Amino acid sequence: MWKFNEGINIPRVGEEIKTSLLALCEKMDEVVRADVIYNTLPTSTHDMILSMDVLDKAALQKYATSREHVEIADTLIKPNTNSRVAIDYMV
Repeated sequence: MWKFNEGINIPRVGEEIKTSLLALCEKMDEVVRADVIYNTLPTSTHDMILSMDVLDKAALQKYATSREHVEIADTLIKPNTNSRVAIDYMV
């Protein structure tokens, strides 16, 4: 989950991040399911969430360290957000 910086055009930036992340997930066989939501209710503490299922820990590591993921994080997510919360777990 991320919280956008003050003044960010959430519909524009949110859609750009969503499109980029989902396109990456679609290309990776390790990702079973992915969804990005940025139209949260006012009661939310964060503005955007990426929810995804991967095959295993190795698949998560491959996704997280992929060149494309790092580029999305460095160019779209980090410059536009000020808080990140992550929970990784096994089912």
